[in-house]
Amino acid sequence: MMLNTIPDHAAIDESAEYHRDTLPQLIALLNLRNSVIGYSLEFMQQCKISRIECFRFDSELADKLAPGRESEYVCGLIAITTNTGAVGAAEFAIPRKDLNCDLVMWASPLQRMKGQTLLESFGYVQSKLESWGSARSELIASALLKLNGNAEPAAARTEEQRYLWDRSHLLHHTQAFVSF
Repeated sequence: MMLNTIPDHAAIDESAEYHRDTLPQLIALLNLRNSVIGYSLEFMQQCKISRIECFRFDSELADKLAPGRESEYVCGLIAITTNTGAVGAAEFAIPRKDLNCDLVMWASPLQRMKGQTLLESFGYVQSKLESWGSARSELIASALLKLNGNAEPAAARTEEQRYLWDRSHLLHHTQAFVSF
């Protein structure tokens, strides 16, 4: 069994600080969008990230996300769980050429979000747009936006995607798994 160690964040272009001055702008934006996404400011300040999971699919499951092109993409699922039991999940298909490290290295900066409120997490993702790139930032923001107060993630609501949250099926078809 090979152990995966999580690297020091400073060694992978991860700043220990992020700009809190972006939070007022983010709060204003979220207040405008509140009726659309259904989050109250109170919910966003009280709800905290309790678990982040990243699954890298095997070729069979990857073929469902990138039919016929699964060898060109790294496909998987990010699931974010809060202290309230809400789960937000987002699938990804990242071109292999754009993923310049393994899944553990790619996902390790996300562990800083554990324990943050949703408001802090949105601010953190926004502050990392330049260093993470748009693909990772949009993926994490998408999972955060899909938090809905239900124990079943929004990504698993459509009948054709329900298999994504059948835990045994998902783990059976996972090449790599990271959890914080």
